[in-house]
Amino acid sequence: MAALDLNQSFLVGLRKNLEGNGFTADDFEFTTKKTYSDLNVQIKYIYNKDYCFKFVISPTGQPQDIELSPGKILSLEKIPGTVNYDNLSFKIANWLEFIRNEIGNTVVGRHIKDTQEKIAEIEDLIENKFDEASETYFTKAEGKELKDKLQELEEMYFSSIEKSEKIQYEIEAEKTKLHEEIELLKDQVQYLTKKKWATALMVKLVNWATRNPQAAKQIGQSAVKTLLPKEIEDSLPSNFLPPTDESN
Repeated sequence: MAALDLNQSFLVGLRKNLEGNGFTADDFEFTTKKTYSDLNVQIKYIYNKDYCFKFVISPTGQPQDIELSPGKILSLEKIPGTVNYDNLSFKIANWLEFIRNEIGNTVVGRHIKDTQEKIAEIEDLIENKFDEASETYFTKAEGKELKDKLQELEEMYFSSIEKSEKIQYEIEAEKTKLHEEIELLKDQVQYLTKKKWATALMVKLVNWATRNPQAAKQIGQSAVKTLLPKEIEDSLPSNFLPPTDESN
């Protein structure tokens, strides 16, 4: 087999380098391929073949031209030139750390992608539902009513967040962030058109429901709907609103 072109001591050393960060050598597969006088070595994470570490062994036994995916910043990074064995081991250890971070952030990345897709849908929906008249501004009375409703919504969120299982400093941090966002919405009532303010509100509602799903459930959809312009209140898809708590 081609893998026999690497001596057993080197292979054992490679396997030891793949132990750490929760990984074992058995989580990876090795392949080698001769190219002219060089030997290409490839290590793949068996549960996601896109995660790969490649390097070349020259006829003199010198490792060189490393490629790793994921890299520290890019999905694929290249490190040209020769390296010694200790440096190769260090690069493999870094690669394991990059994989571990990538796995840990995959769920976060999916949430971000889902939120971005939902926001794009919101923008399309509002664009279609509002006519040119909605490029007007809120009256003073309308603005005051919206600010009062935002204040009520903030108090409801605060009450629900305080009942959550988060530790105290996380609760206070979330309350501070929510307060700042609601204060911004209040200010935006004064200078955004109805259409643009509705978009800003919906983006915040989606974000709040993502960050605090249990609080959003407790508050329910009716409290949120009172803030929505009539143009979209009845036709808004339910996935844009907080999930309904069926136990309520």
